Amino acid sequence: MSTSYPGSHDYRNALTFIPGVTLDAFGQAHFAGAEVYQTLLLLDGFNVTQPTNGQLAARTSVESFRSIEVTPSREPAEFGKGSGGVLALNTRMGDDHFHLTSTDFTPGLQDIHGISISQWVPVVTMSGPIRKGRTWFIDALDGEYDNNITKQLPSSSDADHVWRVDNLAKLQSNLTTRNIVTVSFLSNYYHDQYTGLSLLQPQPTTPIDAETAYIGSLKDQYYFRGGALLETGFGVDQYSVMLTPQGDASYIQLVPSPALNQGSAGNYYLHQNTLARRVQGLANLYLPPHQWHGRHDIKFGTDLDRLNYDAQFLRQPISYLQPGQPPVGQPPEPCLTDANGVPTTPYTCTRYSAFSGGSSNTIFNTEFSSYVEDRWLITNRLLIEPGLRLDWDQIIRTPLLAPRLAGTYIFDDESNTKLSAGIGIIYDNTTLGLIHQPSEGQRVDYFFECLPLGSTTCTVQPTDENGNPTALPTPVPTTFTVNRSALAAPRYLNWSIGLEKKLPRAIFLKLEFIEKRGVHGFAYNTVNDATDGAYLLGNGRDDRYDAFTVSLRHTFRQRYEIFGAYTRSRAHTNQVFDFSLDIPLLSPQLPGPYPWDTPNRFVGYGVLPFFKLPILHKIDLVYSAEVRTGLPFLATTDQGEIAQGDPPGTFRFPTYYTLNLQFEKRFHAFGRLWALRGGFDDITNHANVVQANGTLDSTHPSPTFIDGNGRGFTGRIRYLGKQ
Repeated sequence: MSTSYPGSHDYRNALTFIPGVTLDAFGQAHFAGAEVYQTLLLLDGFNVTQPTNGQLAARTSVESFRSIEVTPSREPAEFGKGSGGVLALNTRMGDDHFHLTSTDFTPGLQDIHGISISQWVPVVTMSGPIRKGRTWFIDALDGEYDNNITKQLPSSSDADHVWRVDNLAKLQSNLTTRNIVTVSFLSNYYHDQYTGLSLLQPQPTTPIDAETAYIGSLKDQYYFRGGALLETGFGVDQYSVMLTPQGDASYIQLVPSPALNQGSAGNYYLHQNTLARRVQGLANLYLPPHQWHGRHDIKFGTDLDRLNYDAQFLRQPISYLQPGQPPVGQPPEPCLTDANGVPTTPYTCTRYSAFSGGSSNTIFNTEFSSYVEDRWLITNRLLIEPGLRLDWDQIIRTPLLAPRLAGTYIFDDESNTKLSAGIGIIYDNTTLGLIHQPSEGQRVDYFFECLPLGSTTCTVQPTDENGNPTALPTPVPTTFTVNRSALAAPRYLNWSIGLEKKLPRAIFLKLEFIEKRGVHGFAYNTVNDATDGAYLLGNGRDDRYDAFTVSLRHTFRQRYEIFGAYTRSRAHTNQVFDFSLDIPLLSPQLPGPYPWDTPNRFVGYGVLPFFKLPILHKIDLVYSAEVRTGLPFLATTDQGEIAQGDPPGTFRFPTYYTLNLQFEKRFHAFGRLWALRGGFDDITNHANVVQANGTLDSTHPSPTFIDGNGRGFTGRIRYLGKQ
C-alpha cells in the first residue's frame, strides 16, 4: 500500500485513488458502480461485511497491513455475495525481530477562524517474537482526533469534534512443523459529537454518533504429508451504532438558504440503537498439484454464517416550514397541532411528518456456501480458472449455482504482454437492513400549499400528496412491506477483459473493460407505480455498469513511482431510489444514474525525488490528484416530490478536482530513523462543492451550492525504528 495517498492513516481514503472506486456524497466507497452492500469485505480471509448496510466499518492502522487487494471483476468461485467485487484486507504478522514504529505523535494545525488543532492521528505498532522460530505477535494501536471546522458558521459553533480508537492484536504459533494457528482480535470505537455539521445543519440539529466494531477470529492450517492443506476458521464480528440528539426540542426544517444561514433548527429527530452480528465458520481444502494435460491446483471450500440484526428507533415529528417562516426577528416554531397530533390553523408548514413504531425487533438469517475451483496451467503461457459456487440462505431459500470462468494468456517469453478475461454469475447477499425496514415504524405526512387568493396573495391550505386541495389535513401514511416468499436473489452477469503491456523505460500500460448486468435487484417501490407511501420490497431493479480504464505506471530507483489512470464509466439503473422512513421523498421508482455515477474520472499519485536543497539535502515530493465529473443529485419540491421536468440525473455537482502536494524528508536522530512530511491538501484552493440545495420553488428556481474549506496544511512525523 503506497504512502503517497493523502490522509494515508486511513485505508478508506487510499481506496479513492484506485480506478473504479468512487466516494458518494456521504463518503462511502462504491466499487465498480455497485451499491456499498454489494462489495464483499474480507479481513484475513473472514467475511466482515457489515450485515445491514455493507459499509466499511472495520478499520485498522495502515501500519498493520500486509496488502490490500481490490478485485472488481473476474472473482474466483471462492468469493460470492458481492456483485461489486472483493476488497481483501490482509494484515501482517511479526517475525523473529522486535519492531516498534510510531507515526503522527504530534498534532497538526489549521488556520480557520484562528489557529487550532486540525488533526492528531497517533499510531504505535509493535511486533516481534514471543518464542523465536515458534510464536509471534503484532499489536497495532492507532487513534484519531479531528477538529472539523465549517468556515461559514460562527466561530463559537463551527467545530465538529471526532475521535476514534482502533487496536488490532494478532498472535500466530507453529504448534508443529505442519500445524499453524492464528488468533486475531480487532476493536474499533468511533465518536462524532456533531454528525453532519454544515452551514445548513448547525450543531444543535445534529446527532451524536457513537459506533463500535469487534472482530475476532481463529484460524488453523494443517499441512498433510501428501501435500494437501486444510484450513479451518471460526470468526465473530459485531457492529453497533447509536445516534442521540443534542436535546429534546422539536426538529424544524426551514426553506434552505445559505445566504440567510438557515436550513434546520431545534434538535435532531431520531434516536437510533442498532446491533448487527455475524458468527461464521469456514473450511478450505487445497489439494496437492497433479498433472493432466497441464498442472491442476484444485481447491474446495465451504462457509456457514449465522447473522442477526437488532434495532430500535424512536423518531420525533418534523416540521417543514413555509417560505417566509418564521417572520423576520422571530425564532422558528414547529407546526401547531391538536391533541391528536394533527396540524391545525394557522398552517405554517408545507409538510408535517409524524412517526410511530420502531420498537426493538430482531431478525435472523443463516447463509451456507460451498465452491470448487481449479487453476489449470495448460502451458507456461496459458492459465484457465474454472469454478462453481453454491449459495443458499434462510430468507430466499433457493439453492443458487454460480459458474465462473477466467483465463490469462502471456504472448511472449519475457511476459511483457498479458491478456486476461473472465465471465461469471454472481448473486448478491440478502441485506438485513432492507428486510428489517417494515419493523422500523411508519411515517404519516400532512401536506400544505399556499394556494392563490386573488392576483397578489395566497393562503395556506391542506392538500393531498398530489397537491389537490382538501378541506382538512389529510394523512398520507408511508409504510414498508416485505413478502419473503416472493423474493428472489439478485443476479449479475459480469465479464471483463484486460490487456497489460510493458513499454520501454519500465512503463507499464494496462487497458481494461468491465461490463455488469444485474437483474432482480432488491428495491422498494410503490404498487403500480403510484405516488403514495405504500412501499413493497421487490426484485424490480435492473442495473447496468460499463467501464473502460487506461492506466500507466512507472517505478524507478526502488522507492519512486508515478501512476495515472483515466476511467470512462456509466452506472445506471431502472430504479434509482433507496427509499426509507428517513428520506422524505414521495415518488415511485424512476430510472437514472446512481448517485455515485462519475462518467469521467482521472486519478494519479506518485513519489518523486526532489531537488537537493541546502541543509535539507535529499527530500521526496509526494503528490496525489483527482479530477472527475460531479456527482448527480435530486431536485425536489418543498413537499418532497421530484421537481417536474427534472428527473434523476438532471443536475450534478460541479466538476471535482484536487491536487495534494507534500514533501518528505528521512533523517537519522538519536540513533533512530525518522520521516518528516508536510504539505497541502487541495493546494490550488479549489474548495470543491460539498453540499447542494436542490429544493426548488418560485423563489429558488435552480440549485445552489456550498463550498468546502479548500486548501489545508497537513504534516506528520514517523518513527521508523532502528536502521
